Amino acid sequence: MKSELAKTIEIGFPTRNRWSDVRRTLSHIADFGLGGLTIRILDDGSDEPCPFDVKTICPHAVLERHEESKGMIVRRNQIARAMSSRYYLGIDDDSYPAKGSLENALHFAESKEDLFSLAFPIWNPVTKKWQVKSASTTPYPVRSFIGCGHMMRRDRFMEMGGFQEILGYFFEEPEVSTRAFLTGLRCYHFPELLFHHEHSNVARNWYRMDYYGARNNILLTDWYVPDDFQLLRHAKVAAIRAYLWLRTLRSGHLSGQFQGVRELGKERHLRQRMTREQYARWRKLPD
Repeated sequence: MKSELAKTIEIGFPTRNRWSDVRRTLSHIADFGLGGLTIRILDDGSDEPCPFDVKTICPHAVLERHEESKGMIVRRNQIARAMSSRYYLGIDDDSYPAKGSLENALHFAESKEDLFSLAFPIWNPVTKKWQVKSASTTPYPVRSFIGCGHMMRRDRFMEMGGFQEILGYFFEEPEVSTRAFLTGLRCYHFPELLFHHEHSNVARNWYRMDYYGARNNILLTDWYVPDDFQLLRHAKVAAIRAYLWLRTLRSGHLSGQFQGVRELGKERHLRQRMTREQYARWRKLPD
């Protein structure tokens, strides 16, 4: 089965200025028994080159360095295009499988004809908190996945055009998952494979996260929420963002909100607003 995994699944993640995290993540992957898989690492313009040879930790790791930073969405798409495997196991440079069986995850994925992606439970071993907690001991459909631990059918991901690069940063996973939903494909949560996400604060830009989180939430509402629910959803999004600003006093929440409003309707060609019936089914899925 290990050889079957190596033929069927490749691991990929982008990184920037986090070489110590990359070293630790590769070590955890090797310890988990997945060091024989191809691991594609794409450096998004780090200030310094990698100070170690990734192949000394995982012999099939491939590091591709870029001098210019283009963002994690662009790099994840480039990783997918470079792969030849059926499945793309996506992680962050500070996340890794910690418990369970990737073989069982693959077996489940192959049993679902409508599968677009698998999501997994994710635990932060530093803060001792769940980032994604399983709601059941058996697999179940969900709205989306998050980037620090997921497995996609790479061919279907590529046929859909990959992540939407106009988003810049943040919310690319729910956006592509919604597009998949509208084509009849599904995301499933697979509780048997646990990922750890250490959520490193190295090179983490909170303004950028707040800004794009606010902006992109507005864009996704404009693109996918049914006409009848547009006003209500935009009001709810604005209220949540105002609450986050009051709690943190970080200006990115407000500037991103204003930018999202300015861009409303700008990308009309991306609109695929759900019907009421589709929206009701989508809303019933666990988030």
